[in-house]
Amino acid sequence: MNNINLKIEQLENRAYKKSLDNAGQYLKGSELYSKKISDNVYIVFNHYNKGKKEYLQGFDCWISTYKSENEIGKSKANSNDVIKLSFDFEEDWLLLNSRIDEVQRTNV
Repeated sequence: MNNINLKIEQLENRAYKKSLDNAGQYLKGSELYSKKISDNVYIVFNHYNKGKKEYLQGFDCWISTYKSENEIGKSKANSNDVIKLSFDFEEDWLLLNSRIDEVQRTNV
């Protein structure tokens, strides 16, 4: 299994749901992996350069607000902030977890 497939497997094991970016919010046609963290707030990973050489592929990580989960990939987000471009699956989980904690504390 290649490195990209291992990253996708990590996202799936963490209960991220797969969809396609038909709206062009992140990268039109790219695969998205999203997970709800609070009311209408989602973590979204977009898989860029899929189908190209593995060293050109990667994932950007965003925190986005949508009216509903069904809107992800179909409509543009109400708000969208980058957490980390070229997310490093070995180094950046702590950064992501701290951002999730911030959102969840402010929405209590």
